[in-house]
Amino acid sequence: MENFDHRFQRTDQWKPVYSWLETLDTDEVVKSKEIIDWLTENSDVREQLNSRHSRYHLMHYIKKCHMKILKRKEKKKGPGFTKNVSVSEVKKSEDVKKLVPVQTTDFNFSTAVPKDTELYKAKQTEALQKYEILVELEKQLSMHFPKPGNIGNKGN
Repeated sequence: MENFDHRFQRTDQWKPVYSWLETLDTDEVVKSKEIIDWLTENSDVREQLNSRHSRYHLMHYIKKCHMKILKRKEKKKGPGFTKNVSVSEVKKSEDVKKLVPVQTTDFNFSTAVPKDTELYKAKQTEALQKYEILVELEKQLSMHFPKPGNIGNKGN
């Protein structure tokens, strides 16, 4: 069996897309307009993918793949948290959080702001970045703390 590294699940129809995504030199997930432009330039790939997948699926899957590629690049760079945070900085952060009112559940930002606005896109990007930071932090912390289910279980 051949070794395909991270390409083990990639079918032939998606290989040109992966190759393109890997050549992009950006830290942000590829935008829909960039995808459309690339597919327009590569009409044979577009026709093949459009024959099997909906436009929504294409956009969603390509962005998801690019996000995975970006995460893999970040892992190669090493930990993203190089700044040591002091206790006083954490305290200040907690104090600020106490001043910010908690959002009520009857307000839904995603339905209040039109999806085609720059504000919506900025908030969506910000939310994704926060999520990625939390996932990375969770990975780093999990190395130092045992999982709750493993506490007290010494081979019983």
